[in-house]
Parts: sequence; structure tokens; C-alpha cells
Amino acid sequence: MRSEEFGAFLLRIVTGFIFFAHGWVKWQRGLEAAADSFAAMGLPGWLAYIVTIVELAGGWAMMLGLGTRLMAAAFAVIMVGAIAAVKADAGLLGNGRETGYEFNLALLAMSMYLWLNGSRLWSLDSVVRRPRG
Repeated sequence: MRSEEFGAFLLRIVTGFIFFAHGWVKWQRGLEAAADSFAAMGLPGWLAYIVTIVELAGGWAMMLGLGTRLMAAAFAVIMVGAIAAVKADAGLLGNGRETGYEFNLALLAMSMYLWLNGSRLWSLDSVVRRPRG
């Protein structure tokens, strides 16, 4: 096993877990509360439903290594949206009232890596796409 493969595996597990955890918090608070939070930030409330489902299902899928590149692309879109629509005004490290976008930027970079490179070590993708013969 090469260290790059193991590094991508760890990145996939951590990224998937973080997104799942964020989706789980939204789910536990209630989707209507999440929609209200999105609306309070100036975003369409219905977007909270999509983001929550992508974070929950996508987080599990990514940890399992199923559709890693697709889920990473979805996570990257969510992070670009979060940075541009919610966090940009606070700056990288925050402004004393709001947290900055440094965490979102790190998740964006992690997602971009997985989108571009994938992670096949111990993944369902490698089982599904295994050559037959």
C-alpha cells in the first residue's frame, strides 16, 4: 500500500464524517429549524433540506467510498456557497462577531482533492468497478 492511497483514505473518512456530523446536527434540530436558519442568513429555506440530505447521505457514502468523487463535488459546491453567501464578509479568521471561513476553506480543499483524485483504498467504489474476469 502506498502512502498516497492511505492518505486519501484518511482524508475520505474524515471529510465524510465531518459532513455527516453537520447534516446530523441539522437533522436533530429539525429540518424546519435548519430552513429557518438558512432563511435568516438570506438563503432560500428549501436549500437547507437539500444540504442536509447531501451532508447525511453523502457523508455516509463518502466514508464507505461509494461515489466518492460525486459526493466530493457536491461537498465542494456546498462549501463554495457557504463561503460566498455566508462567511465571506467575516473574513478568513472572523471579525469578532462571526467565525471566519478558514474551516470551510479547509473542507473545500479536502473535497476538491477527493473530487479530482478519488480514494479507492478500502472503498465500495473499488469493489463495484473491479474488473471482471
